[in-house]
Amino acid sequence: MSEKEGNERAEYEERVKTGDENQDIKRLLKRTWYTFFSRSAPLSPVRKMVIKTVFEGKNAVIAAPETEGISEAVLAPLCETVLEEKRNGLAVLYLTPTRAQANEIFDRLREQLARPGLRVSKKTAYRVFINADNPPDFLITTPEALDSLLCRYPEGLERVRAVVLDGVHGIDGGCRGDQVRLLLERLREIAGKFSVYALSAPVGNAVQVGERYMDDFQVIRVEEEREIKETYAASFEEILELAGKENIKKILVFCGSREKTEEVGSLLKKFRNLSTAAAYLAVLHGELSGSEREEVENFVKNSERAVCVSTVTPDSGIGVGDIDAVVFAEIPGNLSLLAQGLECAGKTTGVMRVFFLCDSKSMPLFELILDHAKENFPGNKVYVPDLSIAVQQIFSVLFSNPWGVDEDYLYRLFNNFCAYEDLKSIIEELLASGLISSRNRKIYASEFIMNQGEEGTLHSNIPLERFVEVVNSRTNKKIGEARLSPGCIRAGQSFSLAGKSWEVVKLEEDSVQVKKSTVKGVFNSLKCAAGLGAFFEYLPEKIQEAEIEKRKEIQRKETQRKETQR
Repeated sequence: MSEKEGNERAEYEERVKTGDENQDIKRLLKRTWYTFFSRSAPLSPVRKMVIKTVFEGKNAVIAAPETEGISEAVLAPLCETVLEEKRNGLAVLYLTPTRAQANEIFDRLREQLARPGLRVSKKTAYRVFINADNPPDFLITTPEALDSLLCRYPEGLERVRAVVLDGVHGIDGGCRGDQVRLLLERLREIAGKFSVYALSAPVGNAVQVGERYMDDFQVIRVEEEREIKETYAASFEEILELAGKENIKKILVFCGSREKTEEVGSLLKKFRNLSTAAAYLAVLHGELSGSEREEVENFVKNSERAVCVSTVTPDSGIGVGDIDAVVFAEIPGNLSLLAQGLECAGKTTGVMRVFFLCDSKSMPLFELILDHAKENFPGNKVYVPDLSIAVQQIFSVLFSNPWGVDEDYLYRLFNNFCAYEDLKSIIEELLASGLISSRNRKIYASEFIMNQGEEGTLHSNIPLERFVEVVNSRTNKKIGEARLSPGCIRAGQSFSLAGKSWEVVKLEEDSVQVKKSTVKGVFNSLKCAAGLGAFFEYLPEKIQEAEIEKRKEIQRKETQRKETQR
């Protein structure tokens, strides 16, 4: 600690003793101090730094654990500024990675913001509308819903003065993070200059993360690393026995499909005991209606002890309050879902408690995936732009402009995202396939794009996966099943399944022909091994091959680095 930092710390501790430690912040938050901090202990130095940074209108990446209460430190000065300026119209966009998180934040904020006279709304659908005559001051939304808003309600975004990117580490480096990068560029053309605040778990490369979403920013960092404590168990009986010994009261069990959640839910019924976490049992999956889902989430959130069996998807997430431990009943499809599951556990304890349900054959693969996740979680992975988002955003822009856009506009939009030659090749491919048309250097949407827009499906680049059979090409025997998105898999790609490594030989309609491989695969999912967005299949074939090769090369280098370290 430097002499200056030591003096500042001593001054802060002295002010805590005299009871004046929060006076400077109270003077800034004349209307909102009571709303956000009246029940808080003396504000920590990092929260005070965040509050002052937001008041100054500076962009910032704030890398701190959730226990620091950073979202309130960002929102309080934003509310104060909106009240001071008496702005009419939507002033603040609060982006969350998942619908569940949006629900949770909305429930927490609507009463808080109502006290000083501000209104908050929530929009998480793919077809979003806002009352133009009575817009909210704050809007909580997801990347996909913001995409929809930019297409359907651009005039309602003209007065936005700040964007909060909550949980940015969960989407950065993937197709959703790249989508947010471009959505912010489109928003700047509508709203002009606005501040950006990226809230993240502690990450190793916060500066690089910030550079992808904003200019001229500062990094506010709290150095804290959450411990991951893992156990590999052969049965739920073993997991629940350990949970009892550790006084674990709430457990979240993750499965890969609706069928598996129902199967596990039925299995766990026999462990119901009022003295264990399994006293109360709930099942969540995508086929539940929104109201039923919220009812189940509230039930688990308000129960003292509970086990919730759930599927998890990148944009839906799960919001069942504080969770003591998570269980993966199956191998997660990709690192994003693994990280999303891990982050649910131990938010208040600082320890990510995780159980993996596995046998001796699948345990090495669980170990490999967790090891890979630790190396890349969060924010330490090598960043490679996902060019499939270029297709998605071209479609989105054209849907919002049925009268066409200048070709030069597209080149400006993607100027800091991809190479000129790549974008030119993508546009030429879309023209050749009839998905777009061109007249007098203006680009127009096809009927296919307009229909996708009306349905709301073009606002998301999250792959829509299906299950296919994986078949040994030599013996013609079924090995298992894998999640797959059309267009993302090529012959020669390696992956892991049933504790062994395989290489794709041939891709058919409902199956994948494979042979044994000497290349160690990281994932049990073919699609997730590629790690690319839903619009990948519309890219030119040469770019598809190059994109997959980049990711293979990164994986090869990571494998070599780990072997060297050993």
